[in-house]
Amino acid sequence: MKFRKYRWLVVFAVICGLGQFAAAEGAKAKAISRSYGRIGALFDASLYYGQSEATANPAAGNSWTNTTAIYDIKGGYISEAGIYVGAVFTSRSDNQISLATVSGSSVGVGVGYFGDGGFNLRGYYKFSDTYGDYSDGTGFQADLGYLLNPTSNFFFGVNVSIRQTQYKSNSTIAGFDSWTRKETYPFFTFGFLFN
Repeated sequence: MKFRKYRWLVVFAVICGLGQFAAAEGAKAKAISRSYGRIGALFDASLYYGQSEATANPAAGNSWTNTTAIYDIKGGYISEAGIYVGAVFTSRSDNQISLATVSGSSVGVGVGYFGDGGFNLRGYYKFSDTYGDYSDGTGFQADLGYLLNPTSNFFFGVNVSIRQTQYKSNSTIAGFDSWTRKETYPFFTFGFLFN
């Protein structure tokens, strides 16, 4: 069903809409933005957890379940003009019932912009990416997010993350050339702003 494929996009839009409604109604939670004096050191974590299932020949009982957990730890600075400069550490784990857990990590540096109304865009160049037997990975990550401040320094929100990584080495495949992975995930974000 097409809706199931894009339900995370619907959830993102609903949360953004509720945040705008709450801000318009004078609720305590304000959208994080430079217009509210939200400048300073920003430390946040973004979390994704998903599960997928596949079945082939149900009579034979051939079914698989895959779980994926990804988290980003980010640190940076937002200037008075809304310009963000920072870094990210990413860790992920994929677990299939019949296979061993495959994990990986990467680091990256990036820039972004925090506009009025809680919306922000951050882009990172990723390097030192590893995933199981794959290594020497480089790529990019682009995050479009929406953040709310229920208190002066704590915030939470959502973001959609688009990622692409090319791995140039594999320790178990002879003559390996490269492998490119492209992904899009929804994340829940929370963190602290020190100003």
